Amino acid sequence: MVQGELRILVAALAVFVALAGLAVAIHGLLFDEQQVVLYGMVIVSSGIVAFVAMLTVHPKDIEIEHRQHRES
Repeated sequence: MVQGELRILVAALAVFVALAGLAVAIHGLLFDEQQVVLYGMVIVSSGIVAFVAMLTVHPKDIEIEHRQHRES
């Protein structure tokens, strides 16, 4: 198991950022504001990228896991 509580917390926050960006984009669509829609889509995409980056398993995490199994 990956021991990265901070990364899991940041990934959870990134999901909420993506949801907020979706709300901003919908607001822009409802009130016909092109710039707001664009900013909303940028926020959604950055939230998704942060979520994926935080939950990607890195080689350093695998080394820590193998070290913990050898010690027990």
